[in-house]
Amino acid sequence: MEIRKIKLDEIENLRTLYNYLNFEEFKHQLVNDVLEHKKDVYVISKDNELIGEITVYYYLDYIATQKNIRVYLSAFRIKKEFQNQGLGQRLLKYVINELEIKGITEFTIGVEDDNEIAKHIYEKYDFTEVIDRREEKTNKGIYEYNLLLKKSNDKKIEKLIKKFNLADKVESITQIHGGLSNRMYKVMTDKANYAIKKLNKSLMQSKESFERILFAEEISKIAQENGILVERALEFDKEIIHQIDNDYYMIFNWNEGHHIKPEEVDEKICIIIGILLANVHNIDFSNITYKKEKNIEIRTINWDYYIEIAKSEEKFYTEELEKNKDILYELNKKINEALEYSKDNLIISHKDLIKKNILWNGNVPTIIDWESSGYINPTVELVQVCWNWANGDVGTFDFEKFQIIISEYLKHVKNYKKEDMEKLIYANFWEAIEWLEYNLKRSLCIENSYRKEEIELAEKEICYLNDEIKYAMLQIESVAKYLNM
Repeated sequence: MEIRKIKLDEIENLRTLYNYLNFEEFKHQLVNDVLEHKKDVYVISKDNELIGEITVYYYLDYIATQKNIRVYLSAFRIKKEFQNQGLGQRLLKYVINELEIKGITEFTIGVEDDNEIAKHIYEKYDFTEVIDRREEKTNKGIYEYNLLLKKSNDKKIEKLIKKFNLADKVESITQIHGGLSNRMYKVMTDKANYAIKKLNKSLMQSKESFERILFAEEISKIAQENGILVERALEFDKEIIHQIDNDYYMIFNWNEGHHIKPEEVDEKICIIIGILLANVHNIDFSNITYKKEKNIEIRTINWDYYIEIAKSEEKFYTEELEKNKDILYELNKKINEALEYSKDNLIISHKDLIKKNILWNGNVPTIIDWESSGYINPTVELVQVCWNWANGDVGTFDFEKFQIIISEYLKHVKNYKKEDMEKLIYANFWEAIEWLEYNLKRSLCIENSYRKEEIELAEKEICYLNDEIKYAMLQIESVAKYLNM
């Protein structure tokens, strides 16, 4: 595949991508516009065959375009036989990158109300602000559409930095994480370095999401006051969530620490983790101003329902899922019993103290990402932490490491309530089976439609989770032995 600007002598080939009413007139106008730098056409080709295009308008009208600042993207199309392969996204990303290099910071694009696939792609690339409602005449008639605006993240982040006088000059902005919910950027300036988290805009429309973040930050603040090293959002104007051009950001000091790899977890690290968890559990959070309800979801997933649909669609993983069906129902039953039992002893804690949420400077740990924090049974979290740091999550479970973490935890935790630990082990499987269900829904397009690459990712997760659940179930008896030591 090749992506490039179209050559004038191949404009004739654009007629293979769309049924133009008067192609010769269109061709003549396009050639003139390209020569006068009013437009550019970017194409994606395979073996010299044009299979997709985007037209960039530099001059259209004041709302859609602004000289040297904003461009309008139009005629974004991929040949039908090449659709659902991610090629449209590759073309769109390439064009945006090329234009940003030239200094363009704003992009507009049109989308119809019922074009869910296009809307999903545009939202992914931050075309989220509706700035106009339009109609256009084509050979198929008149259709209405929304004009969407995207602003370059780099410019927004620079604006954020300047708003709070954090630097005179931004030297570089690098995206270091792009998850389903949030994106994280490393911002290097002439004064200091920062980690900037861009929050999911759709989630931020919810009052509950705002409160969730504020609740988590208050917990991390109390943890810090009790001697736990944490990375907390910086506060400006008494706020930790900052809005720039309809997007939401959080600012953190950059921590030069690193994440530990599974093979780097040794006895010393296990001792530190056991003590760290105990110290978190020893904190008194009773004065916290906002308390999330102690709501623990308990339900039974209908695995037969998903198996039947997978069978009807001839999914390759159906046979393996059916083999695991009894295990899944038995596991779901034990999870429900564990969650119900765990309700009698709940504390506020981090709830996600795994490898990716601790940064290490030498042997000194700093806890990050407190957004999952809330009520949890301490033994349930203890098992979760042991499982992750004893490398159960990567299939190389080490009982000696498991035992070290538990031993150090029990030495340092205060007022520990002895519970039926074997029963509580199962509570940690809830997220695994819920994630399995979510990926089944994605694979089978239940509740929503998904692109080919999303379905493929979901199916990889299904295969991984099938194996992980079977492996974990085999370890239950041995884990219970160590928990009851």
